[in-house]
Amino acid sequence: MKIKNKTIVLLLGLLLAGNHILYGQKSISLEETIGLAQQKSLDAFKARNLFLADYWNYQSYRSQQKPHLYWYITPMTYNRNITTRYDFENNVEVYRQTQTLNSYSSLSLSQNIVATGGNIFLETDINRLQNFGGQNITSWSTTPFRIGFSQPLFAYNSYKWQKKTSPLEYETAKQDYIQSIQNINIKAVSLYFDLLLAQQQMDIAAKNVDASKKLLEIGQQRFEIASIQHEELLDLELSKFNAEIELAQADKAFKKAAFNLRSFLGLSEEQELKSSVPVLPADLRIDSQTAVELAKMLNPNIMGLKRQLIVAESNLEKAKRNEKFTAKLNASYGLNQTSDQFSKAYDNPSGQQMVGLTLTVPLLDWGDRRGQREMAQNQKEVVDIEVKQAMIDFEQEVTLKVIDFNLQAQVVESARQANELAKKSFELTQKRFVLGNADVLKLTSSMKAMQSASEKYINSLAAYWQYFYEVQRLTLYDFVSKKSLSANFEAMIKK
Repeated sequence: MKIKNKTIVLLLGLLLAGNHILYGQKSISLEETIGLAQQKSLDAFKARNLFLADYWNYQSYRSQQKPHLYWYITPMTYNRNITTRYDFENNVEVYRQTQTLNSYSSLSLSQNIVATGGNIFLETDINRLQNFGGQNITSWSTTPFRIGFSQPLFAYNSYKWQKKTSPLEYETAKQDYIQSIQNINIKAVSLYFDLLLAQQQMDIAAKNVDASKKLLEIGQQRFEIASIQHEELLDLELSKFNAEIELAQADKAFKKAAFNLRSFLGLSEEQELKSSVPVLPADLRIDSQTAVELAKMLNPNIMGLKRQLIVAESNLEKAKRNEKFTAKLNASYGLNQTSDQFSKAYDNPSGQQMVGLTLTVPLLDWGDRRGQREMAQNQKEVVDIEVKQAMIDFEQEVTLKVIDFNLQAQVVESARQANELAKKSFELTQKRFVLGNADVLKLTSSMKAMQSASEKYINSLAAYWQYFYEVQRLTLYDFVSKKSLSANFEAMIKK
């Protein structure tokens, strides 16, 4: 019985230990945070689905360049009504009752011609007509094949311009998705360092509470021997209470920061997080000119500007074409036959030819077409100027971000050294106070300086990684691994 009790206790202990591991505090790195954000955050889900919408839009464009096969079928059309018929014997129009059953089927293959904007088709059809009345007559009409084309002349060719814009729109969508991932990275960095800063502040606040209690004990001992004034003892008591208040506030801020990060990463509420100070890439410097050139090639905003220029040119050409006359040529050749027997509906078919030319000539439009052309011309000139200015602003933005990033590494190093010095200074001041060589004011000032230095160090690290991913967002290039972020795009979109 005792053995069973010991076994139960042991199992309960292991279970509690397992729960502590499962729901206990998890140390998470910046790299792990970014990886989880890219896979599980709602922002990543939204970005992926927005890209998929653009992907299928591009697939729709590609399908328009391929042959299309359609089967049109009308199994049954029953018609019973009274209609007018011409009576040849009496040379008059008379009313007759008609009753028919019609069935129709057609198979059509068509192909758009991108180069000319026309269309070519090949089709076959069969039609069955049954008349009810005095005589029950059934007839068949067939077209074994008919080939033809429709070609606009001197007209605006939308296929030609779609061939320029659609692939560019798809590439823009891909780079937009990659850029949205970088925005997720930036948000993850912000939330991660919010947690790290709150964690550091809580650790410092906890140490301050312990230190203030010990210093108060020392102060009470020194007050008893009249080594310090009562006023200084009250300051020590006030410092302890303030430290406890700051610890409570720091704990609240830490829990809030942890909740925000868990929510963003899609983690359970039971999972407690603990962040760690990330290591900077060794000797990473980015050349601003290289960054600008990469951004011009890969950034979706630049691709969007290129598309604006193409669309403006397309609208201008459309306005110019519409200003003049247009024509459309239609032609077809085929075979057809009719018979009252299905077996003979394909025997000795006769030729079927059609050629048609349609012209549209503007004679009087009160300057409407000319106005459309002038408006398109002016809009193109405006777009040219806006794109030129946007390119200048974009290059400046990339250059400034690179400068900020390159300088931030030195800021981080200076902040790290200042943090170390502030810690040592506080430790020395604390020892001097214990020995009676420093007053409470000096000790409090040294403690605040240490807290400020620690916060500045964490904030400098946060700014460094913010700049890093902002440069990466603009250039869509990984300067650590030295490769484009779109190099593994297929694997990225499948995550």
